[in-house]
Amino acid sequence: MSLKPEQELHQIKKLYELLSPCFLCPLNCGARRLEGERGICNASQRVKISSYTLYKGEEPPLSGVNGSGAIFFSHCNLKCVYCQNFNFSQYGKGHFVSVRELSNIMLDLQSKRAANINLITATHYLPQVTAAIKIARDKGLAIPIVYNTSGYESVRVLRLLNGFVDVYLTDFRYAFNEHAVKYSSAPFYKEIAKEALIEMYKQVGNLKIGKDGTAVKGLIIRLLLFPNGLKELEKILEIISECVGNRVHISLMSQYVPVHRAKEYPEISRKVTKEEFLRASHLLRKFGFTNGWLQYG
Repeated sequence: MSLKPEQELHQIKKLYELLSPCFLCPLNCGARRLEGERGICNASQRVKISSYTLYKGEEPPLSGVNGSGAIFFSHCNLKCVYCQNFNFSQYGKGHFVSVRELSNIMLDLQSKRAANINLITATHYLPQVTAAIKIARDKGLAIPIVYNTSGYESVRVLRLLNGFVDVYLTDFRYAFNEHAVKYSSAPFYKEIAKEALIEMYKQVGNLKIGKDGTAVKGLIIRLLLFPNGLKELEKILEIISECVGNRVHISLMSQYVPVHRAKEYPEISRKVTKEEFLRASHLLRKFGFTNGWLQYG
C-alpha cells in the first residue's frame, strides 16, 4: 500500500493525538507526555535511542547480505523480567534524537546498503517515527520498513501504521495471561496480541521475498521458547493457526537466557534444553507450519 501525502499526514496527525495523554499502547496509561509527565514505559515526548547499526542477527530475509538497518529504541511498555536489553528497555540508556535526526539515521542506514529499516520496540514513539519515515521517504528512502514488536499492540494504532510498515516482525509471547502479568506486567496479553496479529496479517499478508532474497512485505511471527514452556507454545500455535493460518512464517527461537531478574523465578531460571526444542519443532509440524526458521543455540 502506497500512501498519498495527505493520507500520510492524516495518519501521523492521528498518532500525535494519541501521544499526550498517551494511548499509544494497550496499557492506555494516559500520561501527559507533552507536559513532562512519563507513563508506565517511562518515555518522554522526545525520542530516545540506544543505538543504530547494520545488524546481521535477524532472520535471513531480514538480514540480507549487509544486515538489517536496526534502530534500537530506549524504554518499553513491557517489563519483562528476562529482558536481554534491560539496560535501555527498562533503565533507559541511550540518547535523544530529533525527528529530523531520526530520518537522517534511516537514510544513513540505506546508504550503507541496509536491507531494511528495522524499528525495534518503537511503540511509544510512533508519532515521531512515522513523521521521520515520511521525511526520509521524501528524501529517497526506498527500502522496506520493519516493525519489530513484542506483539502487545493496540489495533487502532496499528491501523494508523498501514502504509508505513512493510514487514511486521512480531512476537507472540504468551497464551496464558497469568504468565504475561507475572513475567512482563502485560494484562490481557493473549487477547491483545491475537487481535494485533489479525490486523498485521490483514495489512501485509504472508511473507513475500524479492529477487535478491530479502523480505519486501509480509508477516513473520517469532516464538521464543521458554523453559517449561511447551504447553504454552502449543496453545500459541493453535491461536496462530486459527487467526492467520499455517502458511505464515514462524521463527522458533531457543535463545532464551535467564538474565536480568529471571533468576527470581525458578521455573524460568535456566536455558531451554535440546529435548524441549526438539519437542517444540514437532509441535510446529503437528499444526502444519512449514515456513520459517528453527533457531537453536
